[in-house]
Formats: sequence, C-alpha cells, structure tokens
Amino acid sequence: MNVRQKLLGGYLLVALMVAATALIAWHANTASAERAAAREATGLAQGIALDVSLGLPVDTEGEQVEPLYVSPVSLDNYLQRLHETQHRDAVVVDRTEYILGDVVRENVGAVFDHDLGDEVGRTINDGRARLFVETSDDYPQGIKQVVVAMDDHAGARIGAVILEYTPLYEQMMAATRQAQVITLVAALTVILLVLGLGVGLSGSLIRRITSLTTAVRVIRTGDYTHRVPPDGRDEIGRLARAFNSMAEQLERSAREILAKEYTDSILANAGEGICGIDTTGRIAFANEAAGRITGLGVAGLLQREAAGLLPEVGGELSSGTREGRLQRPDGTAVRVEYTVSSIEKENRPIGAVIVLRDVTRQRDLERDLRHQALHDGLTGLPNRKLLLDRLEHALTRARVHGEQIALLYLDLDGFKRVNDSLGHNAGDLLLRTAAERLTSALRPPDTIARLGGDEFAVLLENAGPDVVTELAHACLDTLSRPFLVHGREAVVTVSVGVVPDAARYTDADEVVRNADVAMYAAKDQGKNRFMTFENRMHEQLLNRLDQESRLREAVQRGELRLHLQPVAAIPDGRMSGAEALVRWQDPERGLQMPGSFIPLAEETGMIIDIDRWILMEACRTVRKWQGENPETAPAWVSVNLSAAHLDLPDLTDHVAYALATTGLSPHCLVLELTETVMMRDVAVTSARLQELRELGVKIAIDDFGTGYSSLGYLRDIPVDVLKIDRSFITGLVGNGRQQELVSAIVQLGHTLGLRVVAEGVEDADQLALLSVMGCKFAQGYYLGRPEAADQLYARTALLAAPVEITQ
Repeated sequence: MNVRQKLLGGYLLVALMVAATALIAWHANTASAERAAAREATGLAQGIALDVSLGLPVDTEGEQVEPLYVSPVSLDNYLQRLHETQHRDAVVVDRTEYILGDVVRENVGAVFDHDLGDEVGRTINDGRARLFVETSDDYPQGIKQVVVAMDDHAGARIGAVILEYTPLYEQMMAATRQAQVITLVAALTVILLVLGLGVGLSGSLIRRITSLTTAVRVIRTGDYTHRVPPDGRDEIGRLARAFNSMAEQLERSAREILAKEYTDSILANAGEGICGIDTTGRIAFANEAAGRITGLGVAGLLQREAAGLLPEVGGELSSGTREGRLQRPDGTAVRVEYTVSSIEKENRPIGAVIVLRDVTRQRDLERDLRHQALHDGLTGLPNRKLLLDRLEHALTRARVHGEQIALLYLDLDGFKRVNDSLGHNAGDLLLRTAAERLTSALRPPDTIARLGGDEFAVLLENAGPDVVTELAHACLDTLSRPFLVHGREAVVTVSVGVVPDAARYTDADEVVRNADVAMYAAKDQGKNRFMTFENRMHEQLLNRLDQESRLREAVQRGELRLHLQPVAAIPDGRMSGAEALVRWQDPERGLQMPGSFIPLAEETGMIIDIDRWILMEACRTVRKWQGENPETAPAWVSVNLSAAHLDLPDLTDHVAYALATTGLSPHCLVLELTETVMMRDVAVTSARLQELRELGVKIAIDDFGTGYSSLGYLRDIPVDVLKIDRSFITGLVGNGRQQELVSAIVQLGHTLGLRVVAEGVEDADQLALLSVMGCKFAQGYYLGRPEAADQLYARTALLAAPVEITQ
C-alpha cells in the first residue's frame, strides 16, 4: 500500500466514523420517538379505561356518576366522540374479550381476536399495559395498538381498553424526521469535507513525493541533470534541496568519468572493427568487433603484425581503403573492407588506426540484387534488360570479328487458354517447364531470356543459317509436346520470329523489334511455325496497328452494322428466328466481314465492347420489328457470346439491362456459345449460364460437334438450342454414313428436349434430307443470306410470306 492509499484510508476511516455516528443518532431519535409514542398512547388508554370503568366527571352538583360500561349507549357515544373530536379509535372488552364498545358498531358483541400473541388476555390477567400490532385482511401492514387493564371502583378486573395509536406514532415520527434530516445533512457535509481535505492534502504530498521518486529514477538512468523544485519548508522541501545538491555533485562526477571513458566505450562497442597500431606495426589495441570479424578474438589480435593479418596489403602498411578476402583460423573466410589512417604527433608518425568492416552480406546482397534486376523471378532466365545488354555486346563482337549472330523471338500459342482454364499457378508451372525445355533443346552458350508473359527470346552466337533453322525447329518441337500440369495435359504451340545475321542492324532494340514483327507474321500464318524477318513485315505490322487503332474507335463512331440471317422452319421455309451478325463499315476499306476483324478484337480485348453493342442493337431491332409488324418479325434473335464476355462477372446484369432497356422479352433472346468456350471450366460456365436462363434467356451450343467429343457436358451444362455445325451438312447428300450421324444428332437433341438448328444449308437436296430426318429448323445461304436488318424487314414486309429462297 502506497502513501497516498494510506492517507486516503485514514481520511476515509474518519468519514466512516462520522457516518456511523450519524446513523447511531438517526436510530436513537427513531427509538426515542417510538418510546414517547408508546408512553403517550399508554397514558391515553389508561385515561379512557378510567372513564369507562368509573364514569365521566360530573358537570352538575349532586349528579350521579355511572360507569360507562354498564350503559352500551353511553359507551358508544363516548367512543364515537373520541373518534370524531380526538381521532382516537378505542375498543372496550370484558374479561372474556367480548367487545363491549367499538367505533365500528358491527364489532360490538364479537370476540376480539386480532392480537395473535394474546396480548389482551395477558393484560387482563396481570394488569400490565402491552403494545402489539393488529393485522387483518383490511390492514395487511398492521395497526399499532396498546392495551391497558380496566378495574371497577372496588378494584376488581372487569376488562381492558385497546387503543389504536398509529396516528400518534406517525405524528411523533414526523416531528423527529426533521431532526434526523438535519443530522444526516450535517454528517454528509462533514464526510465530504473530510474526504475533500484528504484528497487535496494527499494529492499535494504525493505530487511532491512522486517528483522526488521520478528524479531518483532519472538519476539511476545516468541523467544527472534532473532537478526537483525545492518548494516548502517542511521535511519534504528539505529533502528536495538535499537531493538537488546530490544531483549536482553526481553530474560533475559523471562528466569527469565520461570524459575519460567516452572514447574507450565507443571503440569497445562499435559495430566496426577498430585496431590501434603502434610504431612497430603491431596491434596495440583491438575492440570486440575486430576480434569477431577476424575470428582471432581480442587477445589473439594484440601484438600481431598488422601487415601480415590484412589481405592485399603487401609488405608495407600504407594509408587508404582496400577490400579483400580474409581467411579465419577456423577455415571460414569473410569479405572485409578496411581503412588505414596514420596518426602523427608533431609531424612524426606514432602509429595508425585500422577500421575493419565485414561486407560479406552486403556484397552477397548486391550480387542478389544485380541478379534479380537482370533475371526473371519466375523462371530464373535472363530478362529483357540482360538480353539487350548481351545482344549489344554480341553485336559489337560480331562487327569486329565477323561473327554470325541471330535472335529468335518466341510467343506461346494457346497459353492464355491454359492460364484461364487451369489457373495462374498452372500457367506459371507451364512457363517454368517451357523454360527448362528450351534450355535443354538449345546450346549451352545460347542466351535464353523471358521477356514477359509468355514471350521468350534466344540469342544465338556463332550461328549460321543452317544452325538457326535447326534450333528454331528444335524450339517448335520441344514446346509442341503436351505439358503435364497439375495432373492434366495442356497443349500449347509456339510462334517464332527469326532475325538471322543480326549484326547488320543498328542496335539491339532494332533486332528485337524485327524479331517481334516476324513472330506476329508467324501467328498470322497459322501459328506453330517460325518466320524469318523480311522488310515487308513492317508494313504488315503497321497495317495491323492501324487497323487496331481504327477498330478501337469503331463502336464509339457508330461504324458497326447489324446484319440478320434468317433461321427458317422446315419444311415451309418461313422465318422463325434470326441470328445477329456484325459487320464493320470501315471508312477506309468499306464493309468488312467478321473474319477480318473479330480475331483482332479477341486478341486486344475489344471483343467485349463489340459483343455488348450487337446484343443491345439486336434486342432493340427485333423488339421494334415485333412492335411494328409482328406477323413478319422473328420470334427470337440469336447473339454470339465470346469467351472473354462469358468470363465477366457482370454478364448477367448486362443482359438484363439490355432486355429491360429495349423491352424485348427474355424468351426472344438466344445466346450462342461454342463448345470450346463452354468446356473451359464446366462448373463456372454452368453456374453463369444458369443465371442467364433464370432471366428467361435461351442458351445455344454453336458449331456442335467440332469441339469436345464427350457428350457428358450436355447433362452438366444447361442449354436449350443445339446448332449442328456446317461441316456436318456439307457433303450430306450422297454420304450415307454422314446422314446417319446427322440424323443421330437430331434425334439426340430432340430426346433432350432441345431445339435443333442445322447450319450451312446450301441447296434444296440438303434441306429435303434434313426434313426427312425430322430437323425442324435450318439456316444457310439457301434459306437466306445475312443482310442489313432494315433490308430484311423491308423484304419480308413486302412479301408477307415465307422467306424467299435464294439460290
């Protein structure tokens, strides 16, 4: 317990004593009032007993006094008068406790049985007055009563008088309450004053004591400048002044000691090794860090020749900074940097100081940072920066010595599909495996670099045309083999751009750029091949970049056009639905078919904007057609979805927005996806398509039969329409086996409850065979070519009949 707690405890004890005194006084007043009320009530009851037993005093001389108890009327009048004038309620009973008189007249003649302790009977027997509390159903809290004996003139016991004195008790207590309140207020005031005085005095003392205690703690830390305010003339004040005097003496002593030990302390605790060299070149002083760095310890360093200890010093210890490898006695070695500084006195050398630094970790870290700056973190291969550096040096050597160098630029075909379907971890594993395969397939001196993403480059030195061709084929072969990724096979190919005889170009950037152009040319030629750079490829690349730039602005400029191809019912040829197709009205090249710009849009990510435009435009056009001419309007419109669009989490919201904005019924919209797109991730695709179907939209499998051979996905993926690929329809006439296959597909679709549409119908014979097979819908040039939506609307409105069969 601290001093403050003790002081406050003392004052709290005083406050408790005051409170106890006030409570005692409170209870004493209460007890005194209760006793006074009892005495007063007893006296009143005895007076009433005399009046009842002896009679009332005479008012007239010669009047006969008669006891009241012998006259029930007189006794009742007397009791009623007491009740009305003095508010006293009394009950008169005889020796057998029968009620002779009561304010409540109904009680007269009954037995008084309200004293559960038989106080009335005992008073009648022994004549002693008693107090008791009458309880009844009407008064559950009880009524205070006093009972006194009643004697006649001869002193014989005739009964008792019971007087209710609750009002008298309450009057007495009310008179006492004011004195009790005053006592309580006075006690609370004294308690608060005592506690306030205690808190104030103890706070003042504790602040001064705490100031001294804090100063002592500060002095213990070695800070001798701290002082205590010397306030007051009491013992604490004198103690504060004595403390300040002691602190001043300690401060002076500390400065003297510090001046002597400061240098030694710095040397001993420095992180760098420090050695003092005497005039003979021997080590006269060494700190702990020097002993730790050299592995000799302080004792092992003293009196050792400094020149023989330090690496790369030679026979003479001269001033300067050097770095070298220091061999320790335990066989380990460290990289040290040391600085030798000579010490002179009066222009005469008296020794030197050597500062040693262990830079092993620093050099290792610098080496690691250089490696990280010049190498790919995933594969460990050189990165673009290191490749360019090595290529620049190779170009310089080639120009001087006439060496032949070449550069291969590689880009994996289909890597994005693997990365999206199997995940980024699988993609990283594939890239590391691809790097290992390339390293094994190429020569040890060749530089293989990862440029980023799925792009690699190979620098070939001393490589003639035959060697370049051979190594390019080796890259194609090694990367075309299936990759085993997380238990699943993944197949990718590679497109390679080749720049042979790279020394004829200006710099490394130009060589890499030309190899990149050749690689894109290989992709344009069908991928999985290598192409040698030619100057004309620059023009092709510029055209591609120009087309990409113009395509990016095609949606905003309103250059896209909606074409519709009818889907006709078999056999009458009447248009039932339509497929929405996009065309690009290129300002420079005219109307472009999808094949000329959709692949570019998919590579650059612009396909999502195009998908969204055609979805909105198709819904708007068909809804307008249904409103203006419902008899000729298609019952549904099919819109193709790209893989990139299916991956977007807001696809369902965007489709719902298009339907709500245009007013087209969800049942009139069919979204088409190819088998390959659907099967990339069955679980994710199934959930996404189910969301779309819950809107009321239909889902169609486009180009059925050209993707996965397994039909299990028809069970797992929710679809409504099956579109037979045109490759099954071409050559259908005269090929019995193909007819059986198409018939089986039609029957399979109908068995599963799907709408089956045959694509690519080119002649009447194909249409007739499909009709015999039970296929109910078809589309193709024979039934109607794609044309602008307004032209198709005008033609069908004019004919108001089945769609014209075009030849």
